[in-house]
Amino acid sequence: MRRIGGFVIALTLAAFGAYAQDEMDPLEHMKMMMHAMSSHGVVIPQPDAITTLDAKTIQLQAFTDGVRTWTWTPNTFTVNQGDVVTLQISVPTTDRSPASGAPHIFLMDTYHESNLNLVRGQTVTFTFTATTPGTFVYICNQSECGAGHSSMFGQMIVNAVTTPSISSVAPNTGSTSGGTNVTINGSNFSTSGTTTVTFGGNAATNVVVASSTKITATTPAHAAGAVDVVVTTGGQTATATGAFTYAAPSISSITPNTGSTAGGTVVTIAGTGFQSGATVTIGGVPAANVNVVSDTQITAQTPLGPATQQAGQPRDVVVTNPDGTGATLARGFSYFVPPLSIVAISPATGGTGGGTLVTITGTGFTTGVNSSVTFGGVPATSVTILDAVTMQATAPAHAAGTVDVVVTFGTSVTRPNAFTYALIPPRHRSVKH
Repeated sequence: MRRIGGFVIALTLAAFGAYAQDEMDPLEHMKMMMHAMSSHGVVIPQPDAITTLDAKTIQLQAFTDGVRTWTWTPNTFTVNQGDVVTLQISVPTTDRSPASGAPHIFLMDTYHESNLNLVRGQTVTFTFTATTPGTFVYICNQSECGAGHSSMFGQMIVNAVTTPSISSVAPNTGSTSGGTNVTINGSNFSTSGTTTVTFGGNAATNVVVASSTKITATTPAHAAGAVDVVVTTGGQTATATGAFTYAAPSISSITPNTGSTAGGTVVTIAGTGFQSGATVTIGGVPAANVNVVSDTQITAQTPLGPATQQAGQPRDVVVTNPDGTGATLARGFSYFVPPLSIVAISPATGGTGGGTLVTITGTGFTTGVNSSVTFGGVPATSVTILDAVTMQATAPAHAAGTVDVVVTFGTSVTRPNAFTYALIPPRHRSVKH
C-alpha cells in the first residue's frame, strides 16, 4: 500500500495547477488522483439490493478552523468485505471554512465518485456494500477551503473476507416433514455475527456455528427432491448444489416376499425416508419386532396370516412414520399355508362325559377346507378356527384313559396320547340334620 503522505504531495499538485496544464475536468482529475493513491484489485460491483446482514455505521465529520486545521474525523476506518456500510457525514456549526460559505465536498475512490455536498450544521447519509477489499482514499473536493485544504483526506480500509465453502452435509437425506439434524462441514464459517442456513430456500432452525469448519442445523419441511444447501455467514454465501435430498417414504422391496400364515418370518424392507419409530403392517395387521436400521432399511417379523381360503392372495406392505408420512408396497407379500401340525393341546385332561372346551395350537389351520377333530376316534363338536394357528373343539364323551387327538384339514395329523379322560368323582351333598 502506498503511504498516505504521498497523497498530500499529489493532491497539492492537483490543487495548485496540475489540471491547469491540461484540459481534464477538475472532478475527473481528482478521481484520477484518488485512484492513484488508493490500493485495491478489480472493483466488484454493488449488489442489486442492499441487505443489513452485517451492518456498520461510521460517523464521519469534516471540520476546518479557518487557520491551520482541516480534518476528517476519523481519517481512517476499517470494515470487512461484505459489510453494509452507512456513512453519516456531518459538518459542525462551528466550522469556519470555506469562508465563502460554500459546502465541503466529499469524494471517495470507487464507492462515491460523485461530489457530495456537505452543508455546515447538517448531516448527510449514504449506504453501500463493501464489495471490494483494499484501501480507498476520501477527500474534500472543495478548493475554497484554503491553503491547508490538502490535509483533508482519509482512507477506508476494507479487509478481504475469505469466501466460505461447503464440503459435505451429513446426513444428506431426510424426511419431507423436516426435523432432520444435520452437520454441515466446510471452511471459513464466521463464528461471530449472523449465520443462516437454507434448504431449498427454506430457513433451517437451531443453526449453531460450532467452528469455522462446522455448522449444525435442523432441516425445515420441503417437498420431495434434491435441494441446494446455502450458508450465509460473515456477509458471504456458500452454496452446495443438490446437497440434500428430501425423501418421501417409499418401499422398493421386501425380502423374502412370501411367508407362512403362522407368522414370524423375518423380512427386510428396503426403501427411502424411513424414520426411527416407524411401524409396519402386512395386510393391515401390525408386524412385530420392527427395527428401523436406517432411513433406507427396516427389519420386522410378519404377523399371522389369514386363516381363510384367500390366504395366498398378495397383501399390501405399509410403512408409517411417526410424523404421519408413509409408503405402501401394493401386493408386496404373500402368505402360504404351511404343513398341518399340532403343537399343543390345552387343557390336556377332561371328564369322560365330554364337554371340555379344548384349545389346539399348531400350523396349517384354515377355513378354506373342511376340518374335523377326533378324540380317541370320536368326533369332537363345535370345531372353530380362531386363526391360522389356533382352533377350539369340544371333547366328546369317551371311556377313561389317554387317547390320540387327530386334526384333519384335507390331510390329517395326529398328536399321540394328547388327551386324558378321567373319571370325575360325583359330588356329595351334605346332609342336613
